[in-house]
Amino acid sequence: MSKYLRTFLAYSILLFGAALVFLQSCAQTASPPGGKKDSLAPKILAAFPLNKSKNFNGKKIDLTFNEYITVRNLNQELLITPNVGNFQTRIRPTGLSILLDSALKANTTYTFNFRNAIEDISERNIGKNIKLVFSTGPSIDSLQISGRIKNISTNKKIDNVLVGLYPYHDTLSIDKAKPYYFTKTDTSGIYQLENVAAGKYYLAAFVDLNSNLIYNSNKEAVDFISAPFIDLKQNDSVNFNIALQNQDVLKVSKTIPTAKTVSYEFSRGIKSVSVNNPSLMYQVEGNHTLRFYIQDLNPKDTIKVVASMADSLDRTYQIPLNIKFRELVKREKPIPQVLKFDILPATGRLLSPQDSILIRFQKPIISWKSKDIHFNTGENEEQSLPDDAYRWNAFSNELTIRKDYLPIRKTFDLVFTKHAFISVEKDSSSANIHRLEFQDEENYGSISGEVKGTGNYFVQLLKADSREIVYEVTQNGQFNFPYVEPGIYILRAIHDANKNKRWDIGNFKTKTKPEAIYYFPGQIKLKANFQLTDMWISPN
Repeated sequence: MSKYLRTFLAYSILLFGAALVFLQSCAQTASPPGGKKDSLAPKILAAFPLNKSKNFNGKKIDLTFNEYITVRNLNQELLITPNVGNFQTRIRPTGLSILLDSALKANTTYTFNFRNAIEDISERNIGKNIKLVFSTGPSIDSLQISGRIKNISTNKKIDNVLVGLYPYHDTLSIDKAKPYYFTKTDTSGIYQLENVAAGKYYLAAFVDLNSNLIYNSNKEAVDFISAPFIDLKQNDSVNFNIALQNQDVLKVSKTIPTAKTVSYEFSRGIKSVSVNNPSLMYQVEGNHTLRFYIQDLNPKDTIKVVASMADSLDRTYQIPLNIKFRELVKREKPIPQVLKFDILPATGRLLSPQDSILIRFQKPIISWKSKDIHFNTGENEEQSLPDDAYRWNAFSNELTIRKDYLPIRKTFDLVFTKHAFISVEKDSSSANIHRLEFQDEENYGSISGEVKGTGNYFVQLLKADSREIVYEVTQNGQFNFPYVEPGIYILRAIHDANKNKRWDIGNFKTKTKPEAIYYFPGQIKLKANFQLTDMWISPN
């Protein structure tokens, strides 16, 4: 091949490759550089029926938008009031149609609120306030009810809470009936029921976890109006503070027998318990479980007892129990164990002048020796305690060493010897030395003030991040928390209407609202050696 021919072929291949690259780049789809980003939400271009139409009696609703759209979570986002029953949805690139299975009610104003269901397809901009209102009669209903919803326990605004408006009648129950009108709160906890007809209604708000429009009392937080009804003749405003109101009765949900114990798990919290057999040892675990111990009983016997119990609502029960322990298998041998316990304050935590020492055992204690417990307060210096220094709880599994008997020392050790405590299962404690130290008083702050309102109140101080109750005073009116660790707190007062010194959740069946909780505005930032006084809580 000649030199000229080889050169010609090389240039031809190079030009062909460049042409391919050029054509490929031209064929690729890309957004033009430097173009303005689409930030506009989709808007309705055409609607059938038209918004605010009257005398509409069709079975097809049609919307067309000004750009390509996508529809997201329509079943959850679309709110139709009043309820239209079943329907089908057909989605087009620039719109959607709703085909109703049944005819609409006469002389009724309907609202189709799409909330966050409609987005444009390019930038996912959510269409705001996409709503269609029309009437099957000659007029459009125009009344509205609005308000805000908070969680009564946290004072936080809650979104996606259902607010239902029910036509009033004497036997109405929100756990059986669906609302005639309903809406849901936005991210600010605000709701607005619009285009409502004048009349008598009942109003309630609850977290509709299963989206069935019916209140489930044992799982869903709720609030409601306490009056029988509201007579809606003009626009109104109603605020709610929702809370769980589990009214289920206390009952055994699970029984777990072993060779040493029988435990009963209950359906709700146990506040107190006693049994009619004083020889039995038992304890409550985790607020829901009652555990019995075999001790020296014959595992072949069935022990019949009656447990007198109070649940978290102070309702009392007489619950019969047949206690039957599982017999040991021949090859199964009991394994000796060391008795486990926790001491509070824990290692690394400092004592305040108001702290006692708590020893929490894994199981009830049947014998102990107070002479085997003492404090080491210095070199070759011990301090023993009188019996008055100790206090056992009802189940004999928590021992308190009262603060008035603690050593007057910066640091000291709590000491008890081996076998100082013996449990119901005959296992015993190991020797222990637990170092304790008092915090310097100048490292604390204090918070004091008053509830500016008539009635009975108790005041709680909570950690702002976890909502853990760290201090509580039950005397009425004034309050003082003298030894508070630096941190950020929430201060609240609970209206103790029945003077039982606890918060009562209310009862939706009797339209009894929860006891009111009033909050000090904002969070409280407390620094060491700071005294915050005149912290007023005003019920409103």
